[in-house]
Amino acid sequence: MRIFESMKEFKAYADKIAKKYNFKISKYNEDFSIDVDGEVVLYNSGLKKLPIKFNIVLGSFNCFGNELKSLEGCPKYVGGNFNCYYNQLTSLEYAPEYVRGWFDCLDNKLISLKGAPEIIRGKWHIEDKYKSFHEYQKYLLVKKIEAL
Repeated sequence: MRIFESMKEFKAYADKIAKKYNFKISKYNEDFSIDVDGEVVLYNSGLKKLPIKFNIVLGSFNCFGNELKSLEGCPKYVGGNFNCYYNQLTSLEYAPEYVRGWFDCLDNKLISLKGAPEIIRGKWHIEDKYKSFHEYQKYLLVKKIEAL
């Protein structure tokens, strides 16, 4: 992620990104992340990494069809669907902690579920070997046991 010298510099950069990708920033956070009151559409943009760090996105977050190798910068909370399919992800590290809608991560190169969201309210779409929601529930159970 990009390093900023000041909040003023960060806000100017964030505004430029918001204008380019047509979303509205609702809050600039002290950790140089942003909140968005609505949807974020970054799909099919040729991105190798996310252009800015997101915190909360109240609508859907769409970053599918890029060349992402990491979800670094993804929001912690997504109020709609989270779509990161057709990228080059091997890990779900930095994935949102909470997704109110669907979580769609098909057609990547995942090697584990490590980093998967704690809560997904909608449907689960992921690589074939982790396809079943049962596999996701097993992952969450193991994660809770390891935390003890």
